[in-house]
Amino acid sequence: MSITYATSHIDGGLDCSSLSIGILKSMPDSPIVKAMVIAGQQAHPIWALDRLALVIYSYVQSAKYHYPRGPLPIQVNVRGSLISNSITSSIMVDLIVWHTSETIRIDAERLIAKMSSNARLTSDWPVKTEMALPVEAGR
Repeated sequence: MSITYATSHIDGGLDCSSLSIGILKSMPDSPIVKAMVIAGQQAHPIWALDRLALVIYSYVQSAKYHYPRGPLPIQVNVRGSLISNSITSSIMVDLIVWHTSETIRIDAERLIAKMSSNARLTSDWPVKTEMALPVEAGR
């Protein structure tokens, strides 16, 4: 059996209504988020951990605040690694570039600074629900 690594790059819109947040099941100090990025006709699930999870959460919160009737997808460029098993693949994000308004960007960066000022990112994390990646060792 060989091990294959792959990277993915998606240009699309982050669907703000698809955001799920929690704490990584195997690492209780790691915030985790899952969201869908729409590219063309398809939506692709993305996952992020730690500070990048906090960044995604903050941008979505800012967009929801400024567009309470339902924010449009936030235009993004996402780069990540595919983590796969025989059933599914997940994109673990390592870089996200935001293409959004200055207002959303300023509010999001303010929230990121506030929430990341603690030594542990999870101390201000709003949800303590455990989440696991759909691709686990041994599956």
